[in-house]
Order: sequence, then structure tokens, then C-alpha cells
Amino acid sequence: MLGLTLFTMHVTGKEVVQLATHDAYPYHYVENELVKGNVIRQVQCAFSRMEAPYRAEFDSWVEAELKLRTGKLDAIFAVAQSDARMRYGTLSIPMARKHLYWYFSGAEMDINDNNPLYKKYKVAAEFGSDEWFDIKRKGYNVQMKPRSGNALLKLLLGHEVDAILIDEHEFEHELAKFKLQNTNFSRREYGTIELGILFSKAFLKKRPTFLEAFNTAASNCIVADDRKL
Repeated sequence: MLGLTLFTMHVTGKEVVQLATHDAYPYHYVENELVKGNVIRQVQCAFSRMEAPYRAEFDSWVEAELKLRTGKLDAIFAVAQSDARMRYGTLSIPMARKHLYWYFSGAEMDINDNNPLYKKYKVAAEFGSDEWFDIKRKGYNVQMKPRSGNALLKLLLGHEVDAILIDEHEFEHELAKFKLQNTNFSRREYGTIELGILFSKAFLKKRPTFLEAFNTAASNCIVADDRKL
């Protein structure tokens, strides 16, 4: 799916904004060759309101961030704010909230980082995601680098890790693919993070009024209870 063009909008005489995202249900994903997701719809709505041309495609999280840092992209979505990202980009208003849980194939474990023994557990999150970087920073025993929710779930089902960290909606979506939606898994809440569009500072330097205009447009596209527009 990498490099797949998701959607475009052209306006004669205006520079095209180059965007990238990643397959992450329910925010931005492709199903039956159709582009779907609540953040996708918000992005489409905001750019349409601004009459701003854009091109967006799928990529891995790691490649998308690298391209943003090196000037090959103008923005990536949807990601959370971090100290590292603030060095090369500025985040839009929140466009979604990711609800993260630890999932276990057996009994729930005390895997919180305030447990002195938390480092003994093998855990995993999608490589390059916000949650992957977060648990790496906290010193969790992270060895695997799954690049999709599907690969992440396979690690848990194969007992290659003790727990996985994933958005609750994405977990349910992946379970359905394996026809395991009626299977019970233990889980422990990890936290909630807000997601937005990260625009590069180089892009915003060229177009200093863009972010304010985008935030205004996007604020009129977001539904409070996260229903689709």
C-alpha cells in the first residue's frame, strides 16, 4: 500500500500541498479500494473549504516523517505532538483522539512503568507510531518492529510478545479480519493522545498564513462526538 495515492484536489494556479498518511483504522485507511476514515474526511473538508489543492498518499510512519524532515513533504497526518517533532514541524488543531490499551492474550499483567518489574515483559507497538516512540522512551522491552496493526496482532496471537499497545478501535478492526471478534482478550488502559496534521516549518515559512486558515477550516469540519461528517 506504500506510495498509493489516496486523493487529490487541483485548483488552477495554486501550489499543490504534498501530504502523506499511514494505514491506521479508523482514522485513515483503504477498504475495498475506497479511501475511508474520520481524519481523511476532515482533511478533505478543510482543504475543500480553503480551495487549496493537495495530493496525499500512504507511506510508512518512518518514511513519512523522514520525507517531512527532508522537505519532500509539506505535512503528515495524523500524529501527536512531541518535542522531536516540534523541532521541524507545527501541529494543527486536534482532529482525532487515539484511545490506547495494552492487550494480553492471557490474564492481565501489571505492565505499568511504575512497576519495578515492567521491563521484563516483552511488548510491542506499531513501529514508528506515536505509541512506539512513547514506550521506547519509557524503557519498555521493545524488540519487534511490526509495521501494521495486522502484524502487531499476529505477534500477540503467536505469543511472541506478552502484550501489544494499540488503539482500541484498530484492535477490534484487526480482530474482525481474523474472525476473532468474539474472542475475549484482557486489556489495560494506557491513555489517550490527540492527533493532528504536522506541517513542516519550511512549508509554513513559505506560507505563513496557511496554518491559521487550515485550523479555522478544520474546526468547522470536526464533529464533537467523532461521527463521520
